[in-house]
Amino acid sequence: MTTLTADARRGATPLDVVRLHFSQRGLLLRTPPLIMLVVFVLTIIFAVIFVRMGSVPGSSEWIQNSRSNAAVFWALPGFFGWLGVQTVSLTFPLALSLGTTRRTFVVGTVLSRVAIALYVTAMLLVLLGIELATGHWFFHIYMTDVWLLGAGNPFQLAATSFLATLAVLSVGGLFSAAWVRFGALGPIALAAVLVLILGFTAILVIPFAADAQPWWAALAAGIAIAAAVLGQYAPLRRASVR
Repeated sequence: MTTLTADARRGATPLDVVRLHFSQRGLLLRTPPLIMLVVFVLTIIFAVIFVRMGSVPGSSEWIQNSRSNAAVFWALPGFFGWLGVQTVSLTFPLALSLGTTRRTFVVGTVLSRVAIALYVTAMLLVLLGIELATGHWFFHIYMTDVWLLGAGNPFQLAATSFLATLAVLSVGGLFSAAWVRFGALGPIALAAVLVLILGFTAILVIPFAADAQPWWAALAAGIAIAAAVLGQYAPLRRASVR
């Protein structure tokens, strides 16, 4: 914050906004590993329960069912959705009061989200490496080697985790920007529009579901990220600082 205050005289840069966001380094860097620790403990508990019920660790049935565990993928979006909201609703007024332009704020916020997505991706890749090197945590525990993350493919895991994290952060920022600009009705109206868009998209895509390719999901995530960033900037251009 002090850096951004000093830089306000010469005009803050996107990197100044990044530093402002990362003033909460403890929250940003410690929370994802803690969430993964909780997921790991719960995965172990369920594995022990299944063993007690007669499942055989390492069997084909065990591997198939264990790789269907998507807890590691679904555990993080709640936090990142909240974080995406916070990076706009709380930081935007502060950044503007310290001399940041609206465009600079959006660019710096996007860079911050990219950094967070890279951090999460690196964390999951490290966990995957440990998981594979230890024979799945010495007890056939599948946490990152799951179907949704590529079943042990590090490239698919990296692409999935990076795009998913960035998409959730961006959509959270979009809803927050709607609230900053239009008040409580902004997110409600935005949600209604998104539901209609997703509904029409599903109607168009469902007939081609059997031919779906992994890159379709990557393309959809890229479109969602770009649309969310542009959609965030549009309302913030005219939003009043509260």
